[in-house]
Amino acid sequence: MYQNSKSGRCYKKAKNQESDSRPSENKHSIQLLDIPATPDKKRGLDYTLEKRLSQYSQSVRDSLQFNPQLTITDLDLSPELDTLSVGDRILEVNGISVKDNSIEMVRNAISKDYHGNQFVIFDDIPLFWDAWDVMDYHLETRKPINEKLQHVKILDEGPLRASLEFSLKISDKSYIKQVISLDAESPYIRFDTEVTWHENRKFLKVEFPTSIHSMQASYDIQYGHLQRTNHNNTSWDSAQFEVCGHKWADISEHGYGLALMNDCKYGYSCFDNVLRLSLLRSPKAPDETADMGVHQFTYAVMPHKGSFQEAGVIQQAYDLNCPLFTTEVQGEVSSTSHSYFKVDNSQIILETVKMCEDQTKDKTVVLRLYESHGGKGKAVLTSSLPVKTAKRCNALEEIIEDTHKSVAGIEGDIHLTFQPFEIISIMVEFNL
Repeated sequence: MYQNSKSGRCYKKAKNQESDSRPSENKHSIQLLDIPATPDKKRGLDYTLEKRLSQYSQSVRDSLQFNPQLTITDLDLSPELDTLSVGDRILEVNGISVKDNSIEMVRNAISKDYHGNQFVIFDDIPLFWDAWDVMDYHLETRKPINEKLQHVKILDEGPLRASLEFSLKISDKSYIKQVISLDAESPYIRFDTEVTWHENRKFLKVEFPTSIHSMQASYDIQYGHLQRTNHNNTSWDSAQFEVCGHKWADISEHGYGLALMNDCKYGYSCFDNVLRLSLLRSPKAPDETADMGVHQFTYAVMPHKGSFQEAGVIQQAYDLNCPLFTTEVQGEVSSTSHSYFKVDNSQIILETVKMCEDQTKDKTVVLRLYESHGGKGKAVLTSSLPVKTAKRCNALEEIIEDTHKSVAGIEGDIHLTFQPFEIISIMVEFNL
């Protein structure tokens, strides 16, 4: 099985291969694998499955050499806890400090004397509708979870990934199990989390007290993003104590910022410089068992230079939310990567590729793109398939007849011009 160099999470069916250079593989099993990025971002990796202590893990050919490499240099069960050394970067688990030698002055992502990845719990008793309402007075009941970490162990020591696992008690009924990891070429620190949740009207969040000074934060929404203030100067500002967001939230000052990404949570808050992600609630009406049980989710923190647009936060959030899936192929692979569609401008996102709703058009797909940075932009959409026609359409997949809104397909290239946050749908017929 040949795996592209892009990092991701994938499913792979194990198979038995004859090879002296690889460990024996387990037959007839399917396992979720976590695939680290390769440092050169180009070369593919050859993965196999190895049975080790009843756990499956990926293995990499020994002949490949990687630079930079990841190592865990210390495991100290003190309040400061753990340190991961990553070339010219340093991660401290309880106080996430990111060192980047390419910045003239070393910047700390987390405020001095505070801890990143701080779990906090609130009383969650709204006036009327348990499962729908969140009241601002719940913020007055903040309780940090400062229990001693349990079952701390190193999972990966490099060279592609450094990671560690721990458990944290919330109460006598609930606890957190988390794996914190950093890949060799990943710009973010990943937190794979499992929560066993049996609380009564409690609200669990995780917070990152940043060292960034800003009057607002940005939040991802469908086909764009919005800004909200992080202060209570007016009643309107106070009403924004909880903000809807999809894949990421970001707080930035000139030249530096920090993004908090996730794969399935939709509530954020930012007050002063503290960025929070809402994780779990436990309402008791109308269903008294709502949200009880085991929850699995992932979030990540990405310190960055420049604005979130310049740092590629949007693309990284998509990568976190769109894991890779692998398939086995026979024989040699002619290329390490292939794509049916490519866009030459990173601010333009190809969000949707779908079959046309008109089933008589079996060689036609609808592509939906949008401008993600909040500014005007141009892009060339290229397809590796032979394009016969390409026309703009609306959301109902009705062709827009205006000639100035049609697009010309020349050798598979489609030229597009976008207004800020504009959504463009293209109906493409292939000559197959």
